[in-house]
Amino acid sequence: MKGKVSLNSITSIIELNFKFYRLIGLAPFELTATRVRLSKPLCCVIGGFVTLYWTTMVSSVATSNHGNDRISRISNYFQLFSNAIMLTAILLSPTLKLRNFAELTRALRKLEQELSKHAIVCDYHVMARWNVGVIGATLVLLLLTTGFDCYVTVWRGSIRFDYWLITIIPQFVNVLAVTQALLLLLYINGRFRTLNRLLQDEQHPVGGFKRFEHSHHIRSGSTRIPTKKLGLHIIEVHGCTLNDGSEKGFLPLPTLLYHYNDLFEICKLIDRYFGLLFLLTFTLIFIVTTIQLYYSYTILYWFTGENGFTIWSLLVCLNTIAVNFGVLVTIVLLCEMISNKTKQASDLVADMHLRGSRHMSSEEVIKQTMPFQALNKMFKFSAMGFFQIDCNMLCGMIGAITTYLVIYIQFYILYADEVKKSNFVSRSEV
Repeated sequence: MKGKVSLNSITSIIELNFKFYRLIGLAPFELTATRVRLSKPLCCVIGGFVTLYWTTMVSSVATSNHGNDRISRISNYFQLFSNAIMLTAILLSPTLKLRNFAELTRALRKLEQELSKHAIVCDYHVMARWNVGVIGATLVLLLLTTGFDCYVTVWRGSIRFDYWLITIIPQFVNVLAVTQALLLLLYINGRFRTLNRLLQDEQHPVGGFKRFEHSHHIRSGSTRIPTKKLGLHIIEVHGCTLNDGSEKGFLPLPTLLYHYNDLFEICKLIDRYFGLLFLLTFTLIFIVTTIQLYYSYTILYWFTGENGFTIWSLLVCLNTIAVNFGVLVTIVLLCEMISNKTKQASDLVADMHLRGSRHMSSEEVIKQTMPFQALNKMFKFSAMGFFQIDCNMLCGMIGAITTYLVIYIQFYILYADEVKKSNFVSRSEV
């Protein structure tokens, strides 16, 4: 069949993913075995959609008056325009990053070719099933949360459908774009885990090899080498280590370090390609979560079942907060896992500098690792260099959200007191 993708390389997996992302406009590329080029018709469609979105948003904001007080209205408009800027950047930035995407695809293809030469292979069918499962689960979750939001705000509430649509599209597109980055980060995390285990075998040959020897029968020659699944879509091949004192199937330390260097370069390319997405995502999560928490407080403050303040309104706010918090924690924890894997590799190399490896003295190890300066430090993903993505950033964002929420509440208490006083005066005059 013409449209069927043969799952025999990392390029085919990327092509499978980008068939879906082309459909929603997040990957306006045409990926072939030899080159990557920009799809001009799809770019025109994306540009037209962005123009239509801005036109619809401005007209909806001009003809709508949502918000029960001045602070809520200003916050609502600020949230709408921030979402519009994020949506525009997410949809248009891939057209400006064709070279970065081509370099990333080329680097992934090169890494898999080098690893396959040393019998470190990947079950691409399992990898494809995981990718489809992650994307499918994300779509189902988004459809459920979006359907619930539509039911409460449009069906049960008084918000127009066009106004609701322009508020929900940016969040929908953003979560799908983040999923695209998470799939690549999962792959990188698995590859680091595999190379770290091989480096541990080089550092501690006796204990590590004996465990494998008793649990797996390794046969040399032309027969197939048994494999063991490590998790997700990574396959460990035990023929990469020493086999009964023979050098056959041994992965030399310099070759292993070259693979590490390739992985570090891929991490830099991912950081460069998705840096803007991470920056916009974290910024909008900060803005939207703070505003939604403020809305939750106002609902609880006037919780009488009147004026639209019901339990359904509170659930809509909590629904949005839960989605944003889930995206935030997933990105941070996955980036932190990869950073810890790079730190583990750096610690293993530093230990071999002191004690030597299986086949080399400490002096020889130092000479071999001297060109690979990336292994001397831990890699950290960043949001275009503005801040590093780690648990410290997560704690800092939670603290900042709490601080601004307190400021919001203080201003709202002043407003609420004025409203109560005016209502009291009006009832007294009557």
